[in-house]
Amino acid sequence: VTARGKALLSLLQISDSSFPTGAFSHSQGLEAFHAAGELEGAADLARLVALQLSALATSDCVALRVAHADTGSELQDTVEADRMLTATKLSRELREGSAATGRRFLRSVRALGIGGRVEEFDRLVRESAADCNAAVCHGLAGAELEAIVHEALYAYLYTSAASLVAAGQKLVPLGGSDAQRVLYEAKDGMERAVEESARVRVEDMHAFAPTVDARSMQHEHQRVRLYIS
Repeated sequence: VTARGKALLSLLQISDSSFPTGAFSHSQGLEAFHAAGELEGAADLARLVALQLSALATSDCVALRVAHADTGSELQDTVEADRMLTATKLSRELREGSAATGRRFLRSVRALGIGGRVEEFDRLVRESAADCNAAVCHGLAGAELEAIVHEALYAYLYTSAASLVAAGQKLVPLGGSDAQRVLYEAKDGMERAVEESARVRVEDMHAFAPTVDARSMQHEHQRVRLYIS
């Protein structure tokens, strides 16, 4: 296996839905959309996935780029991007969900023996010097695996979209073929997100998705919940 092949295989492993991050327990507000009658079929799910990808383009993807490129000894750029990313997540559930999956992801990556910047960032997180957003951890891990930044971005966007589709499939519910069609057709949105993220500076990061923020805030008050967020 070539070096590029090994990097890709490792990236596929840490982006797989079976990789232990706890992402399966989060719906990113989809459950609240369903409760409000705004998620009733494949078309609704596709619309909400596209909305989420658009928000990730100008927030998570920007922070991932910074983390991937950061070679500083104290990872100052990464820590700053991590804090800025937290500030773009307006609801408590979204902030806590990103940090929780980020920590689980970091532990799981370190268990594979991946060190370097991943190990350094883990130290900063344990010292409460970093928030540990999932996208930042993906960027650091991708760099340590020697994956190019576009590969790391596509892997992160794919696993994010796949998690949303899996949640939506259960909530609607949808058949496997319909759910996979939604994910298959989300590729254009992922491509746009990667392109858009290259045009946004760290200080300009934002996630303009007010309906997602509102539904996420409503979610914690629902009487019956399948998901943490």
